[in-house]
Amino acid sequence: MEQIRLLKLWKNGDVEWPVGQILQLDEGNAKRLVDDGIAEKYEPEANDIIEVSPVKADSGLTKDGVEDIVNEVLSKNSQFLQQQENGEDDILKTGGFKSLSHFAFDVYKATASRQVSETMVKWNDVIKASGMSEGIDADGGFAVPTEYRNTLMSNALEASVILNRTTKIPMATNSIEIPVIKESTHAGSIYGGIIVYRVAEAGSVTASKPQLGKVRLTLSKIAALAYATAELLEDSPISMEPLLGKMFGEAIGFQLDEDIINGTGVGQMLGVMNAPCLVSVAKESGQSAATIETQNILKMWARMMSRSQGNALWIANMDCFPQLASLTMNVGTGGAPVGLLQTNTSGVTGSPHMTLLGKAITLTEHCQTLGTTGDIILGDYGQYLVGQKAGGGVSTASSIHLKFVEDEVAFRFTIRVDGQPWQQSALTPKHGTNTLSPFIALNSRS
Repeated sequence: MEQIRLLKLWKNGDVEWPVGQILQLDEGNAKRLVDDGIAEKYEPEANDIIEVSPVKADSGLTKDGVEDIVNEVLSKNSQFLQQQENGEDDILKTGGFKSLSHFAFDVYKATASRQVSETMVKWNDVIKASGMSEGIDADGGFAVPTEYRNTLMSNALEASVILNRTTKIPMATNSIEIPVIKESTHAGSIYGGIIVYRVAEAGSVTASKPQLGKVRLTLSKIAALAYATAELLEDSPISMEPLLGKMFGEAIGFQLDEDIINGTGVGQMLGVMNAPCLVSVAKESGQSAATIETQNILKMWARMMSRSQGNALWIANMDCFPQLASLTMNVGTGGAPVGLLQTNTSGVTGSPHMTLLGKAITLTEHCQTLGTTGDIILGDYGQYLVGQKAGGGVSTASSIHLKFVEDEVAFRFTIRVDGQPWQQSALTPKHGTNTLSPFIALNSRS
């Protein structure tokens, strides 16, 4: 036998069962009602208050029957037993909610009818007691429980091209200063002021020291909206799970990548294209508009700092692919041209991946179109700092007013982040005049 809870009014013969009624049916009939969207599987929790109407023995539950089921489920549900043992620490993981959609549905109910569920009340008490109250917005937002917050950010990282390569800085406060070595040249010293001397016996050494600076990260808020119809919320809240988890995570990952590349630094991250350490490589003499030449790529690589070459990643706009695929390099007088862009696979069944000069290249719409400055970028994103509120800082709120005419509910997820390159300027090498950097872009060829 299976236990289900009705999501819609269901008529069985002469008997009508209301929405929310708990029933016990044979496995086949229970599955049919769940598949038709009339009911959902029911797994009672210890704090459930169950009211059961008088029902037939073959189609519903008596009060004693419900108590028996609760006791059976609790005896087998090791996860719940562990929650009882761990108490508040375990509540921090899930907030007591069964899923992200369960949490979002309770947020919706708190907004639409001002009815804050018992689970939400307990969750708010826990985060206040844990010093996490900053996650609750003044306009009615609720901090997302840890487990679901991690899922959201994991989806963001998986959907990201660049974010997962950056250096993450957890921030306990809204602003933080990170020390950096201020150096713009190796011509006379290293690390901004250290000088190495050759000293004769008993000779004296002139003191020197590195020049230090600071990078300030100040959190700013980014938000994403997801819309759900009232029917979806009322009939099957569980259907929101992929909408809220996967789509929100991918949307946040997409926007963070955009900011890391193109951010202005005003109320948002400072992107590498606007960073003071960016090196721009000029086009070749007589180079045609909207083209990429072999010398462009070689000269970009020549401007990459040696310590960043191991972590270097090429990114380029999709419009650049035909140009990149046709780039070649001659091999001696008797060899055939070799393509700069290579496609490799890891074995017969391995996923293909592209490399340019032996380093991975990713095609992304975050780069500018072909011929525009920034259509192809070489970067070491381990040299890019991303600060995020410690603990994740993801919160959500809902509104029934934004899409009132369409009868839709808006869910808003927010996180607070900041980011900028660690290095503050390009570096003049010990020998040579061409500056070096962890981030190199190709200038316009218009």
